[in-house]
Amino acid sequence: MIAVLLFAGGSSAHATDQPRAASVNRPSGTTTVGMIEIPAVGLATRVLEGSNARTLRLAVGHIPGTALPGPSGNVGLAGHRDTFFRPLRRIKVGDEIRFTTVAGTFKYRVISLRIVLPDAIEVLNATQLPTLTLVTCYPFDFIGTAPQRLIVHAEMVPDSPN
Repeated sequence: MIAVLLFAGGSSAHATDQPRAASVNRPSGTTTVGMIEIPAVGLATRVLEGSNARTLRLAVGHIPGTALPGPSGNVGLAGHRDTFFRPLRRIKVGDEIRFTTVAGTFKYRVISLRIVLPDAIEVLNATQLPTLTLVTCYPFDFIGTAPQRLIVHAEMVPDSPN
């Protein structure tokens, strides 16, 4: 989990003891988990299982050890600031995020944007309510290894999935 925040892509997160939705038969490797869309910023891309360097070259990665969309849990997604998550530079509180999986389309509303240090792994802690956390390096125009992380936190909109 630490490596995910350090590089938005290092090694896997540690599993939590909290119950998670869809924890049985979780995808692995370069398996497609679904598709993320944020219409307000023009982002639409697939989500693959994993957050290693190879996965993040291909798509946004679902952070292992975090929930999959469902009735509870914190879904963690990582992406590079200079590729798939570059449009996050324009995201705002209130924007809608859609995460489509085989289980349906889950809608989330952005409730906060935070800039944190790379070791702020608590942003990926399990939650009782269904939430979504997007992680990318920050600042967007920094040359080299970025010193901070942008954390986009969203809550599921009632009546998801559709």
